[in-house]
Amino acid sequence: MNDSFLLPVALRGHERGPVDANRQDEAQFLGKQVELIRLLLHRAHSLRGFGRETPAADLFVACIVNLLEALELNSPDEAGIGIARLQQIIDLIFTDGPWRTASG
Repeated sequence: MNDSFLLPVALRGHERGPVDANRQDEAQFLGKQVELIRLLLHRAHSLRGFGRETPAADLFVACIVNLLEALELNSPDEAGIGIARLQQIIDLIFTDGPWRTASG
């Protein structure tokens, strides 16, 4: 089993090859999810102090895009499924959003 993955170009920094993935159990993974959200919200709070109009939206959109790019780079089939599921979730949660047009 391959325990490494490729990052999108924007996230690679100085790394050229695959990044090693650490094995985690479910509790460790959930803890990392919580920590990621806390870091993003902290960064959004910092950006708000610099006058950004939509700091949380900017950060979370960038995070989602980077995650989808990493998924596409490593598994295009799974990326397609992930994008379809994300669209379903967005449609379910935000059914009456102001950006919705009459056509849907």
